[in-house]
Amino acid sequence: MLKEFAADLHIHTCLSPCADSEMIPPNILNMAKLLGTKIIGISDHNSAKNLQAMIEASRNYEILVLPGIEVQSKEEVHVLCLFERLKEALEFQDFIYSHLPQKKNYPQYFGHQYVVDAQGNVKGEEERLLIASTDLSVDEILKNAYKLGGIVIPAHIDRNTFGILGQLGFIPEYLRVDAVEFSKNISLKEARGKFPFIFDRFPVIFSSDAHCLKDMVFQKTYFLLKEPTFEEIKKALIGIGGRGVVLRE
Repeated sequence: MLKEFAADLHIHTCLSPCADSEMIPPNILNMAKLLGTKIIGISDHNSAKNLQAMIEASRNYEILVLPGIEVQSKEEVHVLCLFERLKEALEFQDFIYSHLPQKKNYPQYFGHQYVVDAQGNVKGEEERLLIASTDLSVDEILKNAYKLGGIVIPAHIDRNTFGILGQLGFIPEYLRVDAVEFSKNISLKEARGKFPFIFDRFPVIFSSDAHCLKDMVFQKTYFLLKEPTFEEIKKALIGIGGRGVVLRE
């Protein structure tokens, strides 16, 4: 029997310099529980260093945490890369770090990049600037994420900055992605009216891209699944066996 599970696949922790310090594992999970969100994707900028803490903290909740990274390509396109297990996400992080410039973060200008434990206690700070572009093309990011069994989704395509349409002007025909994401800044009706060709061509999700807790209230995406697992989500994006994506305003 299939059931609907509310999902938000794009949430930042306090590791991302543009996110609030309140974005620690217990707070994120408690807000998700309050909202009834059953599946969350943790997608910090170019790094996976808070994923272990999020997964450990989630053991006390009936919430599936998908380990992910929001990668910034050399074209300044943001791409969500989500994985089934922490192991693959950390392996992908090593690959991303090898293509990230050796620039130091200056918290007074860009914000802190806190690495925390499952309780949200600060263990340290990532010194490398995480909001820089990698030297990887969108195609190279996809290719390497897929090698690790990942789900790949161009982020907030309705935005002029860091969205694939705003940066490239189009989505190349050869580019194989699992879905595309719209941001909280556009309604479902507006998205359908402005981007009908996207709905004709790709599975679509909406995410909060939450950088603070109040952002998480923008809940529009539900997965129709047998159970909340990574493999079931993959099947839903393809539409296997009645599974699918349900969008609501």
